[in-house]
Amino acid sequence: MLGAALAERLSREYKVIALGHIECDITDSKRVAGIFSRYRPWLALNAAAMTNVDACQEDPEKARAVNAKGPYNIAKAAGKHNAIVIQISTDYIFSGRKDKPYQENDYASAVNIYGETKLEGERLIRKTVKKHIIIRTSWLFGKGKDNFISSIIKRSRKEKVLRIASDKYSSPTYALDLARAISEIINLIDGSAGPDKVYGTYHISNRGYCSWYEYAQVILKSAKIARVKLEPIKMGQINFKARRPVFSALDNSKYSRLTGKPPRKWQTAVKEYIEREYM
Repeated sequence: MLGAALAERLSREYKVIALGHIECDITDSKRVAGIFSRYRPWLALNAAAMTNVDACQEDPEKARAVNAKGPYNIAKAAGKHNAIVIQISTDYIFSGRKDKPYQENDYASAVNIYGETKLEGERLIRKTVKKHIIIRTSWLFGKGKDNFISSIIKRSRKEKVLRIASDKYSSPTYALDLARAISEIINLIDGSAGPDKVYGTYHISNRGYCSWYEYAQVILKSAKIARVKLEPIKMGQINFKARRPVFSALDNSKYSRLTGKPPRKWQTAVKEYIEREYM
């Protein structure tokens, strides 16, 4: 989803070598080193991750291999070739105990294996390569992969009542908007601003936040689905294997100051995506 959006967006301005798991298993340090030796990129962007939260909880060894060791292998190879690393991370590195959007320097304390391994990946990158950018995002949606929007629309075709948690909050993020934002950052690195001013950690999501219940309301309205009733429930009523942070919305202020281009509202992005893919 994000990888395809990034490849399409960045290929407008740069030569892009887009590699999937078959071409480059990031958990294999020798294969990663070989990729860098072969292509010698000036920038490597890692959007690969094990993102199924419950699957990570059931198989922490695999989650750690993909979400922590993988980024470390990339950072180690990038350092040897003086390349920049951009790592995609997540709002799930936070505990969810705040009541306002998280900033980049807020204390990170994950409540599940997925968040723990993504946070470990961040720390390994910072420790291994100086020239890095870490981008945390949340509730990603877009073409090419199942997501909350596709799930709600599929369920609405089979069920008359959808029971959705109303006490879990974060910020939806359109993959195309995130790809556009990452492109803006890369342009600043490649431009006159100078990369040293750009390196660091950024929160990028669509503007604003909502509960899963509010998110579902906007989805059904945008898709013009009126026959389905939404019933609000509590997170505790859902049988998850892994805990989720209750509130993990992200504050985009740092990115907005850097680029002068604040992200658009999440409702606008959701409406556009649904009209493009489902109408």
